[in-house]
Amino acid sequence: MRIGAFQIDIDPSSLDEPHCIASLRPWINVGNVGRIVLRRLGRMHDARKVGYLARPSRFYDFTRYRPRVDLVDGERSFYIPNTTLWASKMEDGPDLLFLHMLEPHAFAEDFNESVLQMLRTFGVTRYVLIGSMYDGVPHTRPLRVTGAARGWRPGASFENAVKLGRSRYQGPTSFVSQLTEEVHTRLDLETLSMIVHLPLYLKLDDDYAGAASILTALGHVYGMPSRDFPEVLEGRAQYSRLGDGTDIDPRMGEIIARFESDYDEEMGHDMDAEDESGPVELLPEVEQFLQDVARQMHSPDDEDGADDSGGR
Repeated sequence: MRIGAFQIDIDPSSLDEPHCIASLRPWINVGNVGRIVLRRLGRMHDARKVGYLARPSRFYDFTRYRPRVDLVDGERSFYIPNTTLWASKMEDGPDLLFLHMLEPHAFAEDFNESVLQMLRTFGVTRYVLIGSMYDGVPHTRPLRVTGAARGWRPGASFENAVKLGRSRYQGPTSFVSQLTEEVHTRLDLETLSMIVHLPLYLKLDDDYAGAASILTALGHVYGMPSRDFPEVLEGRAQYSRLGDGTDIDPRMGEIIARFESDYDEEMGHDMDAEDESGPVELLPEVEQFLQDVARQMHSPDDEDGADDSGGR
């Protein structure tokens, strides 16, 4: 069946008041956090692909998101970048939808409207958007997760892991970012948005510590203990291999020490309920140094042709 621009291959009524957990790439998906999280949850709960944009070329410029050809058992197989929907039936609690959104290049209003129609048709009761951003934080401290919840109140254990409040971010954004507001105001759904703040000097292709932070926060909501997530141990090992940063560049230790001091000072204060978080303002020479280090450590992270295999 068609729902807006989506082809849906399941009876929406077969799901019981599902919650939709969504990620958006390449926007707010640094370190591939959103994709890692949705893949883990999909594997854990035997998610299967149930929907996709029927004509993705309406929304995407395929000279920017490149299709890919692979050989599978000697046969050519084409992968076309797309927004996909996966579903899991749960024994306890609400069923789950996993929405892997690829940011559109055109007709963004129609894209958003189709997502809203899809959520309405499936009877979704909560919309959760997860993501990641670079910030002036050290890899030697627990990663900060900030967010906002509307229409419901998460439990105490969740609020100990996530700093909730109103975002004060100002700057460039994605048109798809409007969805969270529209889901709440137009569909009257519960919403939750979460962003993990990653060390801006690392720029890892796959940041498992960041993914572990989001998974742990979701675990408080959906009753999944952190021991269920391999990313927790993998993230610790990934960051521990970095040491204090001086192996990267002698000056890096000084930068990390400054971030540690700022982090400890902030965490030592009683924070207001209103979210004051946002990217740390850096001195120009510090920002240039970190950019130089990042260029030395990594080639540019090109997500245009990245696979989005969801729960597989």
